[in-house]
Amino acid sequence: MAGGIHTRQKCPVCKGTLWHNERKRGCFCPDHGHAATRFVVRFEKLYKNFTSYDEAVRFLNGVRYKKDEGSFDPEDYKREEPNGFKNLVGTYLTRKEGKRSFSHIVVYMKRAVDYFANINVKHISGADIDDFAFSLKGLSDKTRSNYISQLHDFFKWVKQRGVIMDIPVFPKIDFELGRRTITDWETQSMIIEKVHELADQSNEKIGFACELLATYTALRPDDIRRILENSVDENGILIIHNPTKRRNKFKTIRLMPEHIEEFIRFKNEYPAFPTMPFFRHRGDLRKSDANQVFGINLLRKYWTKACKELGIEGVGLYAGTKHTTATETARILGEEKALAASGLTNKAFKRYCEVDGIDNLKTVTAAMTQKKARIVPLKKKKTGDV
Repeated sequence: MAGGIHTRQKCPVCKGTLWHNERKRGCFCPDHGHAATRFVVRFEKLYKNFTSYDEAVRFLNGVRYKKDEGSFDPEDYKREEPNGFKNLVGTYLTRKEGKRSFSHIVVYMKRAVDYFANINVKHISGADIDDFAFSLKGLSDKTRSNYISQLHDFFKWVKQRGVIMDIPVFPKIDFELGRRTITDWETQSMIIEKVHELADQSNEKIGFACELLATYTALRPDDIRRILENSVDENGILIIHNPTKRRNKFKTIRLMPEHIEEFIRFKNEYPAFPTMPFFRHRGDLRKSDANQVFGINLLRKYWTKACKELGIEGVGLYAGTKHTTATETARILGEEKALAASGLTNKAFKRYCEVDGIDNLKTVTAAMTQKKARIVPLKKKKTGDV
């Protein structure tokens, strides 16, 4: 049979080898009868130490069984435990560094490590994962679902490495997303006007960015930061490479004439290299360097401040721009046109890019015409007005 038990101890009398005797259940000197107290199981390239002969026998029988059924993996028995959950999580996290969500991934996986410790990942079952999911106390179902989703991504990665054959069955956690508080076009325009009032002296592009988000519902706040000086072509099409949540793809937005003119004006007033971020600091704000791309929270910060000064509560940047405009557009022009203008396209083309059609520009233009018709422009006070 494969493998065996031996000892590195010697007979204290003759210094000879202590031989394994299965009938006597131990390792002994054939001449003097001295018995070993420490044992080594050798199986293929695997060596493991024991202080109990019975434990050594059980282990040897176990690996022989796994060999027969085809599941034997010497990595499972190394002292470093390379297939241990904690050890593999450490390697997994190095693969996730650089992602925007990395800090969240660390939190999710640290909680899982606290629960599973360094157990061999092959021994983690769907029932274990279900128990982990419902051990997360004080969390909403949505947050609990985020933990399980990240753990599932980890096991997909483990399977790709060839450590496990199948991913455990994961529990399904049902949740209902809360609705964002939207507003109407009149209030939206008031907020954007206030953003201009607060930010224009430092950087007019802050208010302009909010205008774009409130006009083109296919845009996400982080897409703004990906716009470069050369992102608008000669046909007035805004091209964003690697848009939010889309790797190795691009998104196009057909701009309205007034926004094309604004892009041209800004480029003439603040000339820069073609590949520099269009939405960048001028060095006027504290803790910002000239030509540094807008921070991830800059627009939200000004939007929130504008809402506070206007006495508007609960309307965030995303809901106040994208969701409000999409809802108002759907109410006036119908859900089908509003959905089309939001950036969703047929699946075959969407695999490679998101392209904005000319009909969507018509929808945006029609919606903005309706918006302007309903809103009385705010008259700015002249110097000396009381």
